[in-house]
Amino acid sequence: MRTEDLIADLAASPTATASPSRGFAVALAAGWIIALLGLVLFLGSPLSAVPNTGMLPFAVKTGFAVAFTAAAISASLAAGRPGQKLALRATLIAIPFAVLLALAILELTSTARSDWPQLFFRTTYATCITAIALASLPVLAAALWAYREMAPTRPALAGLLVGLSAGAAAAVAYALYCPETTAAFLLAAYTPAALVPALAGWLVGPKLLRW
Repeated sequence: MRTEDLIADLAASPTATASPSRGFAVALAAGWIIALLGLVLFLGSPLSAVPNTGMLPFAVKTGFAVAFTAAAISASLAAGRPGQKLALRATLIAIPFAVLLALAILELTSTARSDWPQLFFRTTYATCITAIALASLPVLAAALWAYREMAPTRPALAGLLVGLSAGAAAAVAYALYCPETTAAFLLAAYTPAALVPALAGWLVGPKLLRW
């Protein structure tokens, strides 16, 4: 068969190639559902803290976590496609943190200096970090498994971004439970919690995502 005929046959084939990006999104969603079910098992029904915290703090927590997740996923997808402009998408991850930092500064300026530690380190600080880090595990495992279909040129960086996506997604799940109300707490607790799976992804990325 001539090359031209082979190309024509392939072009006319109705078989569609599965989208790696779609598979990655599905895997993240599946991992997130498992993470949420785990939180339900150990922490009970979600949204139980909202009557005590109010809707505004809940909206800030959830909005921050969702924006963080969206930016991290976007950067992960760019890292898995050679030639994509990763720097811009990676920079977008900083935007929700910048908004949170501005809110935290407002809290600090309206609070006595002696009470500042209470803004950052509430009684559920350790619980928050532990819950998000553990909830990120099924998300990270599913995401890394699906991400192998992509073609990252820097596997360590790609693994870090995938891990950050998993941590951010786990933060969305935990935000449904979080009883804290300050932006300072979100910076102090959610950030290191999300960095745990990011570090794990960075470590295993060169081994699992190499192609």
